[in-house]
Parts: sequence; structure tokens; C-alpha cells
Amino acid sequence: MRVPERYLLSLTVTYAVTTFLLSFYGSSTLDLYVSVYIVEYFILTLLNSPLTPKTQRVTNVLGYTLFAVFIVIVGLKVLEILGASFI
Repeated sequence: MRVPERYLLSLTVTYAVTTFLLSFYGSSTLDLYVSVYIVEYFILTLLNSPLTPKTQRVTNVLGYTLFAVFIVIVGLKVLEILGASFI
């Protein structure tokens, strides 16, 4: 099995297991799912790092976008916590 195929298969299996476990434990917040998926994406991308140059460019762009989404989610949670502490 080639590296890109192994990478996509590992992402698929990991996301499926994560979805099952989070839903099994009754988590219903979308930001938790997205945050966990983003962290898993970065971990699996690093573990499968020798990709072809074209695939590497795509994963880099996707990684920058996902990192920006993750920062927005964390920022909103921080603001939510700080807003609750002032009340």
C-alpha cells in the first residue's frame, strides 16, 4: 500500500472511531468534533509525512486552513470563558 493510500485509510478509520466514541459518550457540541478532527489530521499528516510534492502542497494548504479554524474555535471558547467570569 502506497503512502497516500495508507494516509487516507488511516484518516478514515481514525475519524470513524472518533465519531463513534464521541457520540457514544454523548458529546453533542460541534466544536469538540471539529477540534478533535483537526488535531487528528495534524498527527496523522506528521506520521505519514513523506508524501509526493503535489500531495504535500495540498496538505499544507489544508493544514493552514484547519489551523485557522482551530484558532477561531479556541478564541471563541476563551471569549466564552472570559465573558462568563465577568458576570
